[in-house]
Amino acid sequence: MIAGIRSPYRRALAALSVLAAGAALIAVPGTAVAAAAPATPTSAAAPHAAPASSPAPTSASDASAAASAMASAHDALVRLLGTAHAAQVDLRQLSGGADRYRVEALGGHLTVSGTTPATALRGFGTYLHDVVHADFSLDGDQAHLPAHLPLPKAPLTGDAVVAHRFALNDTNEGYSGPYMTWSQWQHRIDVLALDGINEVLVYEGQDAVYEQTFEKFGYTAAEMRSWIPQPGHQSWWMLQNLCCLGSPIPQELIDSRAALGRQITSRLRSLGMTPVLPGYYGTVPPEFAQKNAGAHTIAQGTWNGLKRPDWLDPTGADFAAVAAEFYQAQTRLFGPSTMYKMDLLHEGGQAGDVDIPDASRAVQDALEKAHPDAIWAILGWENNPLQATLTAVDQSKMLVVDGNSDQPNITDRDHDFDGVPYAFGTIWNFGGHTNLGTSLTTWTTKFHQWLARPGTALNGIAMMPEAIDNNPAAVEFFSDLAWEPTAVDVHPWFADYATARYGGSDPHATAAWGILADTVYSWPATNDTKHVTGVYELQPSLTRSGGSVDYDPAQLRVALSDLLAVRPSLRTSTAYRYDVVDLARQVLANDGRTLLPKIRTAYSAQDRALFEQLTGTFTGEMKLLDQLLGTDGDFLFGSWQADAAAQAGSPAEAAALQYDARSLLTQWSKTGVIQDYAAREWNGLVGDYYLPRWQKYFDGLDQSLRTGEPAPAIDWIAVAEQWDEKTTQYRSTPAGDAHALAERVADLPSGTLALDSAQSGAAPRGTVRVTATFANGNPVRAAGQPDFVLRAPAGYRVRPVSGPASTTVPVNGTASRSWDVTIPASATPTTVARLSARVTWASGSAHGAATAGSGVLVAGPVSDPYRTTATTPLTVAQSGSTLALAGGGADQYKGSDEYGTVYRPGLLADRTSVTTQVRAQGDSAPYARAGLVVSSDLSAPGSGGYATLAVTPEHGCMLSWDSDGDGRLDHYLEDDGLTAPAYVRISRAGDTVTGACSTDGTNWAVVGSATVPGMSPAEDAGVDFSAVNQNTHQSGYAVFQGLTVSASTPRDTSGDPVVSVGRPATALSSEAGSPPSAADDGDRTNQRYWGGVIGDAGTWWQVDLGSDQRLSSVNVRTYVDGKRYYTYLLEGSTDGTHWFSLGGKLSTAVAADAGDSYAMDARARYVRVVGLSNSANGTFHLSEVTVRAAAN
Repeated sequence: MIAGIRSPYRRALAALSVLAAGAALIAVPGTAVAAAAPATPTSAAAPHAAPASSPAPTSASDASAAASAMASAHDALVRLLGTAHAAQVDLRQLSGGADRYRVEALGGHLTVSGTTPATALRGFGTYLHDVVHADFSLDGDQAHLPAHLPLPKAPLTGDAVVAHRFALNDTNEGYSGPYMTWSQWQHRIDVLALDGINEVLVYEGQDAVYEQTFEKFGYTAAEMRSWIPQPGHQSWWMLQNLCCLGSPIPQELIDSRAALGRQITSRLRSLGMTPVLPGYYGTVPPEFAQKNAGAHTIAQGTWNGLKRPDWLDPTGADFAAVAAEFYQAQTRLFGPSTMYKMDLLHEGGQAGDVDIPDASRAVQDALEKAHPDAIWAILGWENNPLQATLTAVDQSKMLVVDGNSDQPNITDRDHDFDGVPYAFGTIWNFGGHTNLGTSLTTWTTKFHQWLARPGTALNGIAMMPEAIDNNPAAVEFFSDLAWEPTAVDVHPWFADYATARYGGSDPHATAAWGILADTVYSWPATNDTKHVTGVYELQPSLTRSGGSVDYDPAQLRVALSDLLAVRPSLRTSTAYRYDVVDLARQVLANDGRTLLPKIRTAYSAQDRALFEQLTGTFTGEMKLLDQLLGTDGDFLFGSWQADAAAQAGSPAEAAALQYDARSLLTQWSKTGVIQDYAAREWNGLVGDYYLPRWQKYFDGLDQSLRTGEPAPAIDWIAVAEQWDEKTTQYRSTPAGDAHALAERVADLPSGTLALDSAQSGAAPRGTVRVTATFANGNPVRAAGQPDFVLRAPAGYRVRPVSGPASTTVPVNGTASRSWDVTIPASATPTTVARLSARVTWASGSAHGAATAGSGVLVAGPVSDPYRTTATTPLTVAQSGSTLALAGGGADQYKGSDEYGTVYRPGLLADRTSVTTQVRAQGDSAPYARAGLVVSSDLSAPGSGGYATLAVTPEHGCMLSWDSDGDGRLDHYLEDDGLTAPAYVRISRAGDTVTGACSTDGTNWAVVGSATVPGMSPAEDAGVDFSAVNQNTHQSGYAVFQGLTVSASTPRDTSGDPVVSVGRPATALSSEAGSPPSAADDGDRTNQRYWGGVIGDAGTWWQVDLGSDQRLSSVNVRTYVDGKRYYTYLLEGSTDGTHWFSLGGKLSTAVAADAGDSYAMDARARYVRVVGLSNSANGTFHLSEVTVRAAAN
């Protein structure tokens, strides 16, 4: 069979084959009736689907029934196309069996046949794409149709390769429109039908079921309304995660939502689609056991700081009675279904003393009694469904809708789900984030590989982003999986998609979507998109990242330029406008990701001018983003707000519903635990909430740079609460020129400036030539008129010697200017003169600026007893006990050994330590090294006994050593959390060296120990420098104070006891139910943990050990789920006020069950963990901090 499924090679093959299927003729008003084609099937029914079809109905009554069934599909065409175009389509119903469709020209009429009305609509959707080049989506439409619909030249046919085509996450009601109207829902259903979906989760109106049910068990209507949350938060109430937010809910709203739910379920049934309703699995209101004597309920604790509803024991007699009443009320309100969704013990639910297998059987028995042969749909998520459930139930009546099929650690769901039928599913989006992209290649490859396994239980797809109103290309592609017999090549798929999306073929559109196919839609399976956001919408902090993006952001600017160049006749649809806004939005979001680390660097360097320049660019782009978003209705917070206001019956209700709608997207709940989880880049939110937050934050940091005082603390939960309480009405209709504003985004200047010198330093009266090189980073716009300026300290003479050869810098091009800088005669050796360069340029209609800094070392001779050695050109200097080096060096590890040293021969003997202070270090590269080096002979590179200990700008303190005696460093250990200025110490015991670093020279964080072959009785030892600039090509410098040697006696710490369990613990803040004491109670599991919201300066937890202790180790275990990572600093203090570093973790390594262990030699009464980030949400979690110290 040739499947007409939006694939160009299949459309070509379709012309070679004519395949007729049995059909029942129906007459649609306004169209002619044609004779049914004879049934000549040439292929078996689709695998994993229903049996082969039976003969077509022949009686008049059968034909009448078929006509009635197809009337709903005709009505959908009227809504989508209008009456005139809908009248040109003859709709026919195919006989039973596996879902399939056929589109053809019969008797001069466009004839669409399908096994159900929805399947016929799927066929018509294929026709729209392949023949008419039109597109309907949840985010913009393109419906510029010819007056007379063209007939297909060859039949278009399609067979569903799986029976279940499920859509919508439990959270979708909250994150994608809790206040949607019936008109909006009609369009959603129509689009899902066009995409071939046949099962849709419906939560709307289910609050009425709970209300009516529990009025039969001792509750008043008022009590129920006080338990039921407002619509924005009802999804999580239905999941048994919370209750009561924003309650009491008005009765009129419950009733109107029930009416909406009836419209939704009725429409789905009329189209032959299954409304998937929530089943009953035990959620009860407060005090159920008190109101119903003998009932057994289990407290469920908290979820993100919110109290969960109790769980009624399914094995007790009360459960059967409640379930029966629940299903009766539900059927009375919404009619019966054949699929009900229930998730036992979701996200941390507690079974208590209830037997899970018995409970699972009881839940299924209750469903079976109410709805014989109904399917229990259960979510595959985290540890659910439990094996105890899967093995206890009738597996033929369960369907697992898997949310993790595309994850790399998921390889065999047939095994994981014990042979239970399941649907291949994805959750590409958390919280309604507006991030563009997901893993299309992974989907099509993995789905079809699994489907081809003999005997597989895979029989469906489950499209379950937490909000579905984003990434329309992903919605369409994932839906297509169920109709594609083999894996799809994404490039021709996207070429076809672009043609249909805009109404015709255009090389620029094809090029743009080709880039998107290779970037945002080829997200690797190893880094899913669920957590990824921009930084604009996150709680301000210099450490925010929004998660990593696995593509070159510059390519999106190229794609935007192509999309903007699409010919004007194809730019008139809402689909084109949506895509232009969405792509330009992502370009700006990626700019924010790039700018924030630069702002952090400027702030750390105390460079106020650069800080203000960069923060001005950051907030300026946010203002442009808000304008851009205001041009399309799908990006308006005002629309979200207006939908909520429209359902209020009074001003007081309007205020409550507005708060519900606002708070979900900001603080989520007043606990603040998952603040910004549902953040999205929408007009109004960006301009009036996110932008003022960043401005407030930057103003505080700027004040700190100006005064030297700490930045003022900001209560971000209070900021969110103030905004949520506001009554500002934002516009709900788009305004402005999307194309023109997107052009401004494409024009935005992007460039970098590097400042370097041919020599890294010179003696007083000497001259150094420095060169500033500007690289145009805008991939689609030339940079015009670059203007360079260089500034040097007083007394240094600057003379320009060359300038740019052209007034225009092409795409990916560079321009340079050089100056000679003369060092004054009065300059002191080891001084580092800071030079600063600035360039300005034009980019389209915009102007850009960039700055760069560099250091020039004032050189001077080194005197006895010091010697110098360098394997790369360097400048050295000495002034008393101060030593300095400057220059380059590709790396000092494995294949490269480029470094310099000022050293003393034979300094490090057995049982001694050598120490220096790294006073300053240039930021030539993340792994630039400044510290100590030891070797049997530093005058002869390649000698044995070789090891280094160095601080780095971004990777803490590193101990590196030569493990095989070949004179090359080949192993290393690192301890994050420490940068210059810092003390470094190498201690020796025989052939073993131990590296330690310190912020105060007294309390030491031990990086580690290593055996180093080839050590001499008295090792050469000195200060060590390498720029490690093989990637940056920037020179660097380091300044050291002293090189001292002392006796070293290692202490045996193997018997040191734990001194932290049960000691008093405090924290900056704590979420409800997660106190500081949970992190030092001896429980190293996830059951108990401390959680604190991460503020602008992070958050902290500390333990008081009662007295000063000689610490030997600390183990930090965060929350562990196999996916998230945390970054933090580890500190110690004797007085709780003055803190020194004990280590830390700044890498993105996933949190491990064993925790992170740190060795040390320090005296402290207090140990503190400063939480900086959590890749999963805005709260820092510690499950256990274990401190060991010398026995008293």
